[in-house]
Amino acid sequence: MWVFTDKGFLSIVQHNTLPDCFQVKSRVIDPLEILWPDHEVEVIDWADYRYRITIAKEEVVPVLVGAIESIGYTSFKDQCRDDASYYESLGRIWAEMYRYQTKMEGAK
Repeated sequence: MWVFTDKGFLSIVQHNTLPDCFQVKSRVIDPLEILWPDHEVEVIDWADYRYRITIAKEEVVPVLVGAIESIGYTSFKDQCRDDASYYESLGRIWAEMYRYQTKMEGAK
């Protein structure tokens, strides 16, 4: 699952050998350190998602629920404006998903 938070972008997947754990991955270290500060971030130089933590599922869910419950903004992209690179990336993702929407609407 891809998750875009105001702290950064995450990829959350089932850990390949630990059934009660997720592997939470990110392209940059910040969202992992901010959202799960008590967990050591593994750095894998050759991986597409260089930064990751292995974490119990029961520790991931409340953090994500808390992020949802704390939403007070009316524009997600504008909330992320302080990080110019992330903001620009979100704009490109928004545009691509808009193209997908219009393509799918035309396919009906």
